Amino acid sequence: MGNEKMMSGPERTSTSRRAFLAFAGLAPLALAACSADKKGPVEVKPSDTGFPKSITHRFGTTTLKTPPSRIVALGAVEAETLVSLGVVPLSRPMADSTAWYRAGLRALPFADASQTYDDGRQLSASVFTELEPEAFLAVGSRLSREEYESLSALAPVILAPESVPAESWEAVTRFISEVTGLQDAAAPLIDATRQEVADSVVDYPVLKGATALFVSASSASGSDLILAVQGSAPAAFFTSLGLAAPPALASLGKGLKEAPARFPKGMVYLPRTRAAELSADVLVVNVPSSDFNSYKANKALSKDFPDFGRGTVYVVSGDEAVALQRQSMRGAEWAARNVVPELAKAVFKSKQA
Repeated sequence: MGNEKMMSGPERTSTSRRAFLAFAGLAPLALAACSADKKGPVEVKPSDTGFPKSITHRFGTTTLKTPPSRIVALGAVEAETLVSLGVVPLSRPMADSTAWYRAGLRALPFADASQTYDDGRQLSASVFTELEPEAFLAVGSRLSREEYESLSALAPVILAPESVPAESWEAVTRFISEVTGLQDAAAPLIDATRQEVADSVVDYPVLKGATALFVSASSASGSDLILAVQGSAPAAFFTSLGLAAPPALASLGKGLKEAPARFPKGMVYLPRTRAAELSADVLVVNVPSSDFNSYKANKALSKDFPDFGRGTVYVVSGDEAVALQRQSMRGAEWAARNVVPELAKAVFKSKQA
């Protein structure tokens, strides 16, 4: 490794897989109160105002006669957003769940009824037939036309139109609340989250105008880097904190191949040999858990990592990485509390160099 400074966030336990095997029943909608006195769950009923509702998307048009409540989430952000709105997903991808998802789910009635499915293979209606879903929900471009047509034979597939930026937790939350009839419940939660993110930087003026990059890397020989460019969730969150993209990012990202649809929007492959071109006040480097454990034990990334450019390298993994890589409303709140202080430390180190 080069002379770049390194740091990581506070010690956290790694997230584990959570599978809910009970049959999914119809969960009542309950929303945690966001008032200062935290009085506990408040029952929220979906509004049927505006229904029937038609959503035009890249595969056609989906019509919802009434607000659905038995919903299969076709992505982690979708599942986290549903939980934030008080809806227990019938099923969600079998990926490592986050601390904020588990906490939100535990607070809802019938949480243990939520199932998971294997998102590593092509989706078809047969996977979900027994759940009797009222709708499938997807944001972004992961779903193929073949999958869409198969699932549509079972229940309406709600696809977010291109006008809903997948990198914006606020836009995604508004869209999901509209198709579930929970706009009134979502509005105060969005306001509270926006305020929490704004408040998180008040004590860290060093962040304003500083530069930041997010990149995924591993010690695997010959593996390319995955760089978050403008239009990605990390870039959007950095902007909300007053951070800026390095001027060289626009030219650096030109001509690079987009990462597959299974990656969050705005991710591109960067050849490993170009790692030295990545310079910023803080370079957030997302690494696999095995590399992160090695980093924590040795206080440095292994020599198998490439040399990065100038700036402080902030090494992340697990929830810290997920909170930046793909943002939901709860993820943004978690990042405001846990990641922002670490970003400020990294920027301060760079400014002191």
